[in-house]
Order: sequence, then C-alpha cells, then structure tokens
Amino acid sequence: MQKLYQWEKRMILRLSGSNHPAADKLMLWTTRMGNGGLVWIVISLIMIGMGWRLEGLMTLAALSLTAFLINLVVKPMFTRKRPYEILETVRTRIAPPFGSSFPSGHAASSFAAASMLWFLNMPFKHWALVLAFLIAVSRVHLMVHFPSDVLVGAVSGIVISYLTYLLALRVGIQVARARLEQLPWLAGQAKLTGGCVLCAVKDSLRVLT
Repeated sequence: MQKLYQWEKRMILRLSGSNHPAADKLMLWTTRMGNGGLVWIVISLIMIGMGWRLEGLMTLAALSLTAFLINLVVKPMFTRKRPYEILETVRTRIAPPFGSSFPSGHAASSFAAASMLWFLNMPFKHWALVLAFLIAVSRVHLMVHFPSDVLVGAVSGIVISYLTYLLALRVGIQVARARLEQLPWLAGQAKLTGGCVLCAVKDSLRVLT
C-alpha cells in the first residue's frame, strides 16, 4: 500500500506541475457534468421520453443506489484526505469538495449508469463508457482524488449496477410468471394452436404488452 501511495503521490505532483489550459477546461466541464449524476439523470429522462421507459428507470435505479451506498455508507467509513489536503504544493482546480476522498463518488455513479446502459445493450453504450471514463479521469486531473479513489469507485459502480441489473431481471421474471398464471385461457389457447405452448405464451405476452 505504501508503494501505491508513493506512486500516486508522484503522479499527482507531476500532474500539478503541468500547464495545459485546454485540458483544464475540458476536465472542468466534464467533472461538472458528473456533479450529482446530472448528465446521467438527463440521459435517463431522455431515454424514458423516447420510449425506453424500462431502460431509463433501471439506469436511474442503478445511479441512485450507487450514490446512496457510496456517499452515505462507504465514504463515512473512510477518512482519506484529498490530494490538495495532503500535498502542500498541490492546489485543487475546483471548489473543495465535501467528504472523504475514498472512493470517488463521481466515478462510482458514472460507471454505474454507463455499465447499466452496457448491460441493457443500448446503442450508445460505448459513448456512455467513454463519458464515464472522462468524468473519472477529471477527478484526478483536478486534484480532488487519487487514482485509487477513482479505480475503486469505478469498480464499485459497476458491481452495484450489475447487482441491480440481476435483481431487475429476477423481479421481471417473477412478475411475468405471476401475470401468465392469471391468464385462464392459456391452456385453451395452447389447444387451439395444436398444443404449441410456446405459441400460446407468445400470444399471451402480446396481450400483456
């Protein structure tokens, strides 16, 4: 752990000594998109408005659950200071954030939303991961997180999102079974289709939708 900290320290010091105004503006703009999960909330609402209602709600669920667990449960368990609080020559490039540096809430929420879009195989899933990556990197560039904060945050977001995805699938299957059991004409419909139960199920699902 000590070697990891020394590596992170050297990286932060080297980064703080660089001067790239264009990169600073890009990272500042990117990190603001991740504040409060704003960009992911907007994307989810757009998805709902465009007809991807279930996908949008699942993305919001993963985002909300991750934000709750990371910011209100995990972060209070750690007291790791941020780079600008530890290293005297380092100055944060944004307003000092509140709370522990470990793990990164921006990285966790961004990767939770982006990975959910990936699990759901949304057409823009690749762009979502790129955006999540940029938001995570911006936290290091702006001197408010160490790389390990961002890495653990990203992994945590992916894991929580995947568990949310599995839970949603399980609930969806249970609901579908319950609704099918309430269709008294399913057996009779199977007889009409020559005993093709699969055909009967497909026809019943059309009725449900």
